[in-house]
Amino acid sequence: MKHQSDILALKYRPTDFKDLIGQEYLVETIQKSIELNKIPNAYIFTGIRGVGKTTTARIVAKMLNCTAFDQNNKPDLSRCDQAKAISEDRHPDVIEIDAASNTSVENAREIIENVKYNPVLGKYKVYIIDEVHMLSKSAFNALLKTLEEPPPHSKFIFATTEISKVPITILSRCQRFDLRRIDKKTLFSFLEDIAKKEKISISKEALNLIVRASDGSVRDSLSILDQSNIFKSQDEIQVEEIINMLGFARQSDLYNLSKYILENNLPEIIKMLNDMYQRGSETSKIIEDLMNIVNWSCKLKIDKNLINDEFNTEEDNQFASYVTQYDHGKLNIFWQSLMKGYDEIKISPHPHTTLEMVLLRCSFLLSDQSSEASDEKKKSEINPTPSKPSPILDQAVQNKIDAPESLSPKDRIALHQKFFQFYGQNFSPLMAGIIMENCEIIEFSENEKKLLMHVVNENFEGGEELKNNLKNEFQLSIVVKENIDTLESIKMLYKKELIAIETQSEDFQKVLAKFPNAKIIDIEEVERGDQNDG
Repeated sequence: MKHQSDILALKYRPTDFKDLIGQEYLVETIQKSIELNKIPNAYIFTGIRGVGKTTTARIVAKMLNCTAFDQNNKPDLSRCDQAKAISEDRHPDVIEIDAASNTSVENAREIIENVKYNPVLGKYKVYIIDEVHMLSKSAFNALLKTLEEPPPHSKFIFATTEISKVPITILSRCQRFDLRRIDKKTLFSFLEDIAKKEKISISKEALNLIVRASDGSVRDSLSILDQSNIFKSQDEIQVEEIINMLGFARQSDLYNLSKYILENNLPEIIKMLNDMYQRGSETSKIIEDLMNIVNWSCKLKIDKNLINDEFNTEEDNQFASYVTQYDHGKLNIFWQSLMKGYDEIKISPHPHTTLEMVLLRCSFLLSDQSSEASDEKKKSEINPTPSKPSPILDQAVQNKIDAPESLSPKDRIALHQKFFQFYGQNFSPLMAGIIMENCEIIEFSENEKKLLMHVVNENFEGGEELKNNLKNEFQLSIVVKENIDTLESIKMLYKKELIAIETQSEDFQKVLAKFPNAKIIDIEEVERGDQNDG
């Protein structure tokens, strides 16, 4: 078993500000405040796990109590006995408290009682409270007065990963510092240096994978490097070993899977997922990685320079060249489908099966087949209320379109989705969203070039952009009505219809026999890969 000091995350834990990477602003500010003796009553450090919050708190405690100074009259922690004592957790005036296990008001009152006593060895009595957001409301309230007017010899340092859970009354009494994620380049150089010192042989590709996996956390990156060094089967740490160790999917597999989804290659989607599953890839991690790929793909459309990122592999660049052929509309549909699927997977008793269905649905929505399927839906008669033409469009495009036959709520939903898919793929997804919230699609046919819409507001601002996008290719009519059904309200109508049908079902009658007061509150129709399979 390794001794604690041999664990990289502990062995290379910074003991001075010069060892702290990626937090230059914080270091400079705190050093100057101590030099100028403008020390706040309380600090609060926030950021993701493993970026140095607790470590920074300890360094600040050392600097406040340091009795050794260099030739420039700055604290010299390397020669300071008090700093050494703090590093070894044996200084009587530096008290570290884990708020996760000391949450009660009694714990807070104990701190308040001890604050008034003078320090034993150091200049200041320093209270470091880690994960401070875990304190109870009453504990926070008990600390308020002490934080505002502490004894001159006492200082508080808080650390938290969830700053939003800390009451504003506490935050207003602290000097706040946000510790940044460590950027890829800085973290890569840091790990490369550690690997050389420890004589760990590792390829740049494997080191790059560790940087990606750690997501800007120094502690996580060191832990993965340490684990990889133990796990390795050869002299040099291999990419494949890190992938297997962490349950990651290969980046090449993720790119291929994304291609199969975009190209509607359903058999390969299933095959690739099964292969990844057999190799131990985590379901939740697969969909998270796909979301990252779609996000990166969208950013590539905005900034082509991302292709030239020095950390990009050949696989990254090949996929970048491929995905740029797709417009923002299609990528946006991909993203929204994955987001919905992510929530479904979290509550599913069979995550892998759910992931299969989610990705098949993604592919279906992205394919042209989904639009063709909607075209074949049956239609029946509608009696529209009298309406007036909108003044925002020229008479030339306010062509009279005969009112279509009445559609069921389900078919009305399909009609809206068909239009939004067409418009989001060819024009602005943002504009498609505005139409979704403000308009009712009455008739749309891409083949016949027809579009009939109802709007409530005669000054509907999207009319001009819609007119310009569709030009004269479409027979367009935008009419004003007092009451319209947007996509959201139609979905509500459809849900009521499904509830009414299900209330009459045999299964629900059996439920009523046992529970006479039972009601169906909500219902969701399960989507199928093939709409004709019954």
